[in-house]
Amino acid sequence: MRKSRLRAAVGLALCLALLLGLPGASRAENWPGWRGPTGAGISAEKDLPLAWDGKTGENVLWKVALKEKTGHSSLIVWGDRVFLTIAARQSREEEERKDVPEHHLLCLQAAEGKELWRTPIPQGKEPMGYAIYAVPTPVTDGEVVYAWFGSAVIAAVDFSGKLLWRHERPGPFDLNPGICSSPTLYGDTLFLISDQGRGKGWLQALDPKTGEVRWEQKRAKTGVSNTTPLLIEVAGKPQLIVAGSESLQGLDPSNGEPAWWCKSRAFGASPAWGGGLLYVQKGGNEPAQAVDPTGRGDVTQSHVKWQNPKVPGDYASPVIAGNYVYAVQKEGVIGCYKLATGEEVFSAKLDGVSKLASPFATADGRVYFVSAGKSYVIKAGPALEVLGGGDLGDSGNGASPAVSGGRVFVRGSETLYCLGKK
Repeated sequence: MRKSRLRAAVGLALCLALLLGLPGASRAENWPGWRGPTGAGISAEKDLPLAWDGKTGENVLWKVALKEKTGHSSLIVWGDRVFLTIAARQSREEEERKDVPEHHLLCLQAAEGKELWRTPIPQGKEPMGYAIYAVPTPVTDGEVVYAWFGSAVIAAVDFSGKLLWRHERPGPFDLNPGICSSPTLYGDTLFLISDQGRGKGWLQALDPKTGEVRWEQKRAKTGVSNTTPLLIEVAGKPQLIVAGSESLQGLDPSNGEPAWWCKSRAFGASPAWGGGLLYVQKGGNEPAQAVDPTGRGDVTQSHVKWQNPKVPGDYASPVIAGNYVYAVQKEGVIGCYKLATGEEVFSAKLDGVSKLASPFATADGRVYFVSAGKSYVIKAGPALEVLGGGDLGDSGNGASPAVSGGRVFVRGSETLYCLGKK
């Protein structure tokens, strides 16, 4: 199949899954980008493991050390391949000098964790500091992997590890804490976003074959954000949902023009989608809201279904399962809200649950809060029912899990883990 036809097929499958908007609607086995095949943390998997243990090795199929490499990006999975971005670990002196470390795209065998290749990506000139040069999660169409690095470099690498193209996006960047938004792929278009505020933000549509910019939209009034755009389908048409610290927008992915917009607050947590509604939160006891994406123009008064004035949270993105929204409220505490009204159903302490790793929902009615530290599995519904969980004994690094083929892939501070039933 030619690349253009494959990308079109991937885009169509994505839209169909999003149109249904329900856990289990998609039967895709791959986890091709940030938050999986729908971009909203929904997995078609069933009967994933309910218990694992880093000390005893229970249901830990393999673990691989990263060896002096670091990064906070999440893993992606396609078939028998696992991909992630990494950067060389820096000393304090190197950070203070604003040296830019080496960048790599790493490919592992999904079944055993064997390293297949690692491709060096020449780093850019943009210093970001904080050792966060490998934060954005890569994305793939099944033939090519697209990786966006903190030094403002975007690159395309094929499944054999060959670098196809590499480009630097012009700076300077004024971001907190750096380049964190992940690239989004739809059909034959690759999207990059940099919501910097102060009139410096932009959204770019790239040609995946060359990396050249097809069009760019300035984002002067949307504020600052580290969220990743979300593709959904509404009334038979695709929308690119982009959440910033000042507004939420539904854009036409063919040109970036807004179909609708409303006042909203978001920063680190990407939007959730389900039941015909978008759920957006900033956390930090700021407002959260649910928006119907069928409107046109300014829908602040007409299509914002509800707004909860004070909702706790951090960087972890929420997930919608059935009639409820699940989110991490703070380290060790999760919350559940009614999707229809925003009413808090419960707030519960789960010791050690990560405030950075985003939960995912499965087709058999489970919600997984998984990190390389303490993790929990709960039953989707209005009452807290803990089904299981585990502890890998790793401090973690903020990466969110990936799911494919009955396995859960987790990135720790220096180690990668694959969980599955033994």
